[in-house]
Amino acid sequence: MKAILNSTCSEEGLGDSVKWKNNLFPSRWLVFCFCALLYICSQFYRVSNAIIAPQLQRDLGLSAESLGLLTALFFYTFALVQLPLGVCLDRIGARHTMAVLNMVGSIGAWIFAWAERLEGAALGRVLLGVGMAANLMGSMKLFTTWFSPREFATLSGLMLASGTLGNIVAATPLALLVQGLGWRWSFTITGGFTAFIAILFYALVREGPYGASRKETVPSISKTARMLIARKEYWIISLSTFLRYGIFVAIQGLWVGPYLMEVVRLSAIQTGNLLLVLNVGLITGSPLSGWVSDRVLSSRKKVVTAGLAGMALSLLVLASGWANRNTFLLAGVLFSFGFFSGTGIVMYAHIKELMPKAMTGVALTGVNLFTMLGGGFFLHLLGWILERLSGGNHIGPEAYRVAFLLGVAGLVIAFSLYIMTKEKESFPDS
Repeated sequence: MKAILNSTCSEEGLGDSVKWKNNLFPSRWLVFCFCALLYICSQFYRVSNAIIAPQLQRDLGLSAESLGLLTALFFYTFALVQLPLGVCLDRIGARHTMAVLNMVGSIGAWIFAWAERLEGAALGRVLLGVGMAANLMGSMKLFTTWFSPREFATLSGLMLASGTLGNIVAATPLALLVQGLGWRWSFTITGGFTAFIAILFYALVREGPYGASRKETVPSISKTARMLIARKEYWIISLSTFLRYGIFVAIQGLWVGPYLMEVVRLSAIQTGNLLLVLNVGLITGSPLSGWVSDRVLSSRKKVVTAGLAGMALSLLVLASGWANRNTFLLAGVLFSFGFFSGTGIVMYAHIKELMPKAMTGVALTGVNLFTMLGGGFFLHLLGWILERLSGGNHIGPEAYRVAFLLGVAGLVIAFSLYIMTKEKESFPDS
């Protein structure tokens, strides 16, 4: 396998898609697979608290607000790492950065697994946030070297779809594993798996094809920052992804689980099954939206705005309680919510095309900073709202309705912002 990944490419440039397919096909898809495995780990850790929320509250003595904050720590830490991460990806490279950070994440998983108090669990979540911070952006940085620029949105969609397997594992499979082994041993095992994949990744993946030209001038950090913040589209895309992803992950990653168990009165396994349906929607919508953006509409803006509208409508139906009458209706609403949320990955292709190739890492992580801040903010905010509306008692349907309607309002704002972005009609090989 190592020999395959070290295969050479005689071309100095990588713009010719035919040469890419002829010379790099085996190597580049093996790179993709290793990146996808690490991203699966990241997605798993992001949302796994939704299934083990009752056990965490029982074993660590957490309130709804404390549970929201504990879950949000992953996202806050993840976000804070993004800007220095962009510099590391551009200057050190994705291979070293991703391998080292994933080992840190493994340690975080083990600390979290055996924590006896909130403080220990919080340390574990912080280290997990640091450890998983490079898996998506580092992969996208590798894709700029291993794949044709015209494939970027499609690849991003495939990557997000692959990562959704982590969400799926964090649903019914995790519920079954926790039933058999308990949540502590379950996270001990996942930490070991993460370390194993990180070691394989470092041993087998290279920064780019041998023989490919890598002579890029990387601007200074201050110049990079000035170029990034001077673009109106950067702020619009960043604020939109802050709202879109924050609302999505607060619903999918934590609060829809307790809602289904406490309000709809479903079992943990039934809840896991519905979370699985939501993630099937995401795994379907992500690659499809990338393909439509690249091949059908040649538009980032149209795909993203359609997705934001679909998310808002789906969440509005969930907030109304109309779908609670049977699990088939709930499954349809959750599938729709996941499907339309998959369009968010196109935002990364959008910002990438507005910046020079040498600044890809900083541009992507600059947007991802707001993505993950949104996740932490809305996880904590919804936990705070639910705690206040319930008075510290059982969280009822009205409290969840208010939280979900707040999410609808945020998605409408994101839609209104995104329609103001610049639309690119052509996608140059740069």
